[in-house]
Amino acid sequence: MTAVPEALAFRTERRLPQGREWVADRGVLVVFAPGEPVELAQLGWRDRDGAEATVEFDRETGGFLGVRLAADGTSYAWRGHREDDPPQRAPHRLHALRPEDEGELVLLVEDGGAPVVRVSWTDTSGGGGCVTLRGEPLTSGELTGRVRAVAASGEHTAAGEVAENVLDDTSAKWLTRRRREGDLLDFTLAEPVRVRHYALASANDAPDRDPRSWVLKGSADGLTWTALDKRAEESFPGRHQERGFDVTSRAGDAAYRHFRLEIVANWGSPHTQLSRFRLFAEPPAPDSFAGQRRRAGRPPVPYEGTAERPGPALTTVEQWRAYLTEYSADMLRVAEEGEMDEVTPEQRAASWLGGPGASEERIAALEERLGTPLPPSYRSFLAASDGWGQISLFMWELRGTDSVALLRDAEPGTWEIVRGDDDDEWEEDRALMDRAVLVSAYGDAQYWLLDPGDVSPDGEWAAYVWASWYPGLGERYASFAALVASERESFEEIRGKEGRPVRPDGADELLAQGRDLALRGEVDAALAAFGRAAEKGSGAASYLKVVLSAFLGSRSTHHELRGVLHHGHVVEAIGEEQIRAEAVPLLLRSAEQDRPGSAGLSARFLADALPGLPGLPVDAADDAIIPAWEAWAAAYDAPPLPEPPAFEAALEAARRLALSGRTDEAWAVVEEALPGWRPLSQHRVAPAVLLTDPVLRPVLTPRRARAVVCTPRGAQPA
Repeated sequence: MTAVPEALAFRTERRLPQGREWVADRGVLVVFAPGEPVELAQLGWRDRDGAEATVEFDRETGGFLGVRLAADGTSYAWRGHREDDPPQRAPHRLHALRPEDEGELVLLVEDGGAPVVRVSWTDTSGGGGCVTLRGEPLTSGELTGRVRAVAASGEHTAAGEVAENVLDDTSAKWLTRRRREGDLLDFTLAEPVRVRHYALASANDAPDRDPRSWVLKGSADGLTWTALDKRAEESFPGRHQERGFDVTSRAGDAAYRHFRLEIVANWGSPHTQLSRFRLFAEPPAPDSFAGQRRRAGRPPVPYEGTAERPGPALTTVEQWRAYLTEYSADMLRVAEEGEMDEVTPEQRAASWLGGPGASEERIAALEERLGTPLPPSYRSFLAASDGWGQISLFMWELRGTDSVALLRDAEPGTWEIVRGDDDDEWEEDRALMDRAVLVSAYGDAQYWLLDPGDVSPDGEWAAYVWASWYPGLGERYASFAALVASERESFEEIRGKEGRPVRPDGADELLAQGRDLALRGEVDAALAAFGRAAEKGSGAASYLKVVLSAFLGSRSTHHELRGVLHHGHVVEAIGEEQIRAEAVPLLLRSAEQDRPGSAGLSARFLADALPGLPGLPVDAADDAIIPAWEAWAAAYDAPPLPEPPAFEAALEAARRLALSGRTDEAWAVVEEALPGWRPLSQHRVAPAVLLTDPVLRPVLTPRRARAVVCTPRGAQPA
């Protein structure tokens, strides 16, 4: 493994063309070793937003002189002065694969802009090279869901353009009138976190309202603030464009519970706006690189590599055989009567849903027919089994070497449909469909495709699922193996939520952990624990995850409730009394929020899922049944669940205040009583009555609903 080279930190200055004075600019941090440490003579880079820089290092002073081109096209002279005490940051690591290039490419370039996507260099010995980095724009480890409350220095409440809109992935925005001292967004989280990356998204109109200069600050107590990241002269070339920024200062090493975005300036409007704000635990990390490098006195050679891939290693026949045998056994074990009837007795006995592996001659013949070598994970899959039976819940047969072909040759009618008409807007998708290799045979209106035009440095082809219910291609997978692994995860998740888990061990422990976390106000962690418990077959966890999520945004709750209530093990675990009190009014309200007038259709679902609901029409004439369902939904009166006496008294006081229009005072009463709320039954984690009571609904704004579940509440009864 390559030793991590020294971090080079610079404070920089810029000077515009025809300008005379140097002005302080953003700092730069560089960590670089292309397989082994080198002394840099020149370094150039381009970021995801299109900004570029090229600098030449001065060996005597340790600084640099160069030129920078901003994302908006502004160019200026740029110089850097070496700092002796650089921040200690862990660089992104990408493993070089060429045998003659031992070690790793260790690379980190942070200049205060977007993530770097291309780097070129020359070292003092005369060597050099250029690489392009590939990876997702934003990383995992998002922390935004842990935000308990958001407050702003101002907002346009009359139009609903309020601060809490920046937490949701919608077209809504936050709008405020500019203040001379700066516009503030304050975020309070459930617990302290370390933030290494954050993102802002521009709103729908008026680019002069976009943030231009700002400071991100952190605080432990909400009183004393520490600057984590400063930005100046930033721009958003498009509407609803999201840009990410790394937190590079040492202050970012600490954990904070409060974060403040202080917008110092916008682009000239008397108003400032923003559509989204997100927090992340880690910055984006590239997954591969490709390019060329040269050593002094030698010609350039290809230089490429990939990061370690998550999930199982599936590049050899032996790995595939072990993986597929285990997967087959799982599918057969949880199958119910009438499922997988096409599996032969021999396949059942061997726990193998495929057949014999393809010979080297058959695989070579396929490669000759396609005109290209197959990617390693797919080639070894075929050598393990020449085709396959059911590989997921929605894909029932994969092709063998004799029938794998280009989509346009194997299914010309489908190819014409999925590629669409000639249209410049979808040119890339059409080109992909023209070269896509079809590896699936029969599925639930879906096709599995490999893209020989998207090849990673280790030879893997990107993989896709095209399905009739997608608005186009689905998620991009790095390889055929990654697609299979994802489908297996989906199979385990769906079967678990149906009450027939593949791996049930630990479900009760995860359910208890989720309850404890939920009552402590740690919402994200609770949702994750409930999700894992649901995959292990816990009906209670499936239900509690939906109820807890409803406090974070209830518009889609009716879809989520439909997804759990038709499973008998969920209703059995929770009990019909609680289902009638919580789930039914939540479903009806959410459906009406999502699409006014649709509550009657939800009643039709309830007639099938919960046939014992009192008064639910089931035998009206065809032309009268929908009006009957709508009338029932409008009149549904949820039976109350018992609450702790002190909290029940607070609810009654809040109802009286709400009926007189004093909603803020009503909320103050509820807020004060929340810490004392405790569940009186084992499958409650929050007072859902606040979402379902018609009188209290105007009191509980989205911001307050989020605050409810982020507030630590009373201990769970024994």
